Amino acid sequence: MRKALEAAEPLSSALLVAAGALLAAAIFFSGGSTDGPLAWIGGGAIIAAGAAGAAALSGRLPVPELDRTGLLFVGLLAGFVVWNGISIAWSAAPDRSWNYFNRGLAYLAFVLLGLAVGAAVRRAPRTVALGLAALIGGACLWALAGKVIPALYEDYERFARLRSPVGYWNALALLTAIGLPLGLWIASQREHDRRLRSAGVVLVYVLGIADVLTYSRGGLLAAAFAVVAYLALARDRVEGIAAFGIAVAAALPALAWGLTQPGVADDFQSNAVRAEDGAWFGLIVFVGALAAFGVAWWAAPRRVSEPTGRLVVRGALVALIAFALLGAVAVRGGDDVVQQGPSRQLSTGSNNRIKWWGEASEAFAGQPLIGVGAGSFEYVHRKLRKNKIDVTEPHDLPLQFAAETGLVGLALFTGAMAAALAGLWRQRDDGAGLALGLALPTYLLHGLLDYDWDFIAVTAPVLFATGVLLASGRPEPRVTAQPLWAVVALLAAAALLFSLAAPQVAAKLVDEAYAALDRNDARTAVDKAQEARSLNPLSIDPLLAEAAAEEARRRVQRAERLYVDAVELQPLNARAWYELGCFELQVRNERQAARRDLERSRDLDPRGPAATALIAPSQGPGQPVTAPC
Repeated sequence: MRKALEAAEPLSSALLVAAGALLAAAIFFSGGSTDGPLAWIGGGAIIAAGAAGAAALSGRLPVPELDRTGLLFVGLLAGFVVWNGISIAWSAAPDRSWNYFNRGLAYLAFVLLGLAVGAAVRRAPRTVALGLAALIGGACLWALAGKVIPALYEDYERFARLRSPVGYWNALALLTAIGLPLGLWIASQREHDRRLRSAGVVLVYVLGIADVLTYSRGGLLAAAFAVVAYLALARDRVEGIAAFGIAVAAALPALAWGLTQPGVADDFQSNAVRAEDGAWFGLIVFVGALAAFGVAWWAAPRRVSEPTGRLVVRGALVALIAFALLGAVAVRGGDDVVQQGPSRQLSTGSNNRIKWWGEASEAFAGQPLIGVGAGSFEYVHRKLRKNKIDVTEPHDLPLQFAAETGLVGLALFTGAMAAALAGLWRQRDDGAGLALGLALPTYLLHGLLDYDWDFIAVTAPVLFATGVLLASGRPEPRVTAQPLWAVVALLAAAALLFSLAAPQVAAKLVDEAYAALDRNDARTAVDKAQEARSLNPLSIDPLLAEAAAEEARRRVQRAERLYVDAVELQPLNARAWYELGCFELQVRNERQAARRDLERSRDLDPRGPAATALIAPSQGPGQPVTAPC
């Protein structure tokens, strides 16, 4: 057995490198919550997981040994992903449900990768904790670099909040919160090299500054939870408190400057102001990092007596209580819509979340058992919204899954997370296991205020780390040879790759169809649209593209049939009814039919374009205005 494990070491190293590369891609190149990058990052994860599975089943890698909680986690999470796919059958947005199923497949692949790494790599929690800390630290350094070099940030003149490379400020804030226990673990473990411990303090320093400059209130709460939980459970809590104190003291000058200078803190600033204030900010951050490293270097070899350690812990507890009381006094009420500047961190407004939670609750009440379909909250929101703000999810994971997947989906997800938390709790005595294990509860806490499932940049690292911890520390893994099942694993990976790729290829074909229309090449446009439809029969986009091409070819009846097909495919999609109504109005000149279709579109989206078409005085009894189409 030992010889087999030693023979697997080169392959284990390759697996670890592949997992690290995929996590780096997820954090740095995921493009926010869009589906395009998810396809190739998730596809890479599926390839790596399939290869790892085939290697394990062919005897080249150890097979992960999971206890009951680990098996429950994997089984229930897989059930949740499958249920997302099943919801396509009744979903208000079947194409979005397919995309959500694919998203779940990508996340499941990261879990399986984590299990493989946890079983195959020696001291996997420590290795993964160090690697993930480096990736998160690099992401936050890149985010802060955008303050110094404004060209690194797209649309930075308008919006000051840190968001790159993740693409969304709240997701970046969550990433910093996940990284803080890792930094504290690096800084506080006596077994670590002096340089590594000092670098850990600098990591906490960088993550703290980045977290504050996202202006994310949920991110601050998640960070506070992660830090307090780690310091409360860690064995070397005195060293952790000292490291955190050094980092906070060093960060104060940078935060004082960054939160008060318009070029760093405020929206709608010129590039010149951004560059000038950002240069000073960069200098202050750099000097602060040197100071944090220097003080940590000096303090690392020193030991405190037991009485002094108790005094430090009590002092930290008093400081925590005082900070909490100060925050409670400073927080102010106000309008539900919160401004984007630094002052938002002291506001209690929900920023429209209460409205979205109410909409999700209403959707759940209508379909409590099975939900309205994975990823389809957007259509519920459009029907119920009172303003023009358009969101895809209600910014609360339990409510989101209850509304979209019903009690069945919510039970599967909740059960999976509960099983994982139970398994992670057993890792709390190990420093690296504790720091990594806090990623999942931090993620779930933040998920009460946001839609983190849509961001592979945060979800993939959390689920990967969870898989690593559940598979590590188990009895010596088995190395077996089952070549037939290895082939099955590879074939399954290939099938799942097609599922991920098909909607994205179809979307590119739709774009090519419209590009052909711009060139007056309607025949090519029809061909591209039909090819897109064959790859993604659940989306109305290929139908609408083909209908537009048939209009250009003056094949009116064929175009009308395609518009009707779009309505029949997604009868709760306001856009489908709007396009049909505009066709009836402009091409067929059927005003009564157009009004019927536009009114249906307005009912489904009272703030959408159809509402504008029906506002102005009509040209005759029951006739809509023609201009908006």
